[in-house]
Amino acid sequence: MSAPFNVFVHEYFTGGGFPEGDLPGGIAAEALGMLWALLADFQSWGAVRTVTALDPRFEECIPGLNRDTLPAGKVIPVPPNEHKDVFLSLLKRCDAALIIAPESNGILSRLSAKVEKEGVMLLGSSASAAAIAGDKEACGKIISLANLPIPKTCTADFSSATGIAEQVGCPLVLKPLDGVSSEGICLVDDPADMPAALANLRKCTSRERILLQSFVDGIHASVSLLVAEKRCLSLSLNRQLIRTGIPFEYHGSEVPFDHAMAGYAVGLASSAVDNIPGLNGYVGVDLVITGDSVRLIEINPRLTTSYIALRQVSRANPAKMIYEACVHGILPRSFPLAGRAVIRKDDPASWGLKATTED
Repeated sequence: MSAPFNVFVHEYFTGGGFPEGDLPGGIAAEALGMLWALLADFQSWGAVRTVTALDPRFEECIPGLNRDTLPAGKVIPVPPNEHKDVFLSLLKRCDAALIIAPESNGILSRLSAKVEKEGVMLLGSSASAAAIAGDKEACGKIISLANLPIPKTCTADFSSATGIAEQVGCPLVLKPLDGVSSEGICLVDDPADMPAALANLRKCTSRERILLQSFVDGIHASVSLLVAEKRCLSLSLNRQLIRTGIPFEYHGSEVPFDHAMAGYAVGLASSAVDNIPGLNGYVGVDLVITGDSVRLIEINPRLTTSYIALRQVSRANPAKMIYEACVHGILPRSFPLAGRAVIRKDDPASWGLKATTED
């Protein structure tokens, strides 16, 4: 009998990457939810053995989820000061790795590069693709050069942002060049809001340069795509539950989202992905839908929180499909959905968690 194919599923925050100290509730729940959902789908498929790492601080952040109940073949405890060593140790013991990590400070691209360096199969986008997509300025330029619609965008230093904002005009959106999950994003309706927006943004980025975009008033949405060998399949159009302000707040997703512009939105998302070589596996594309148009916002070269809702309405196993796309270059002809799921990132009761952990 051949040895089992071992897949290292690593979520950065829950896997020891979060600094020592108290955990912020929103990030803790969202990160643990994505890890649980992906592990549950791999377990349901049953064709691979999963290994993961769990920071003890995350145990029981969601009641009932701990080292014993996470649906992985092996769960290794890891304190935050040992993240690097444990990550490399588990990586060397596995055949493939799927990384869920923020683009901020190059974390996703750096971890992906370590997977590539070790010669381990990466079940996701290449390190170079993650670096490009994770840089909102670089990614925006590529999308714009491809003549795809994006909001008017420019960059500025913190010191020059107020003057440039006056030239761009309000309302506008300020955001970090490499943020994640609406972190640091602020809506500036009036020049008087700039000091508060910049102060909020300063707490969320180590970079001196920031992004300024004209505000597009519409429905915040995303497209979940499965990518394999420069081909992509749309999994779903999702509505993002976002409150705009200083700062933006992401609360969850509605999957799928029915809208008259759905076909056009999906086509734009696919075209944007086509312009960044190396994107692979699960990819999310954020956009805004107005009455008769769509504006592309950014590309997320990784699993997104919408996955927790997507798996609830999918008639296929999305983890299996990610594996087959990355390992064999296989995309199914379609991705059938049934029903509708609305998940709140801080509400595990909306995830389908109870039924799964009781099985």
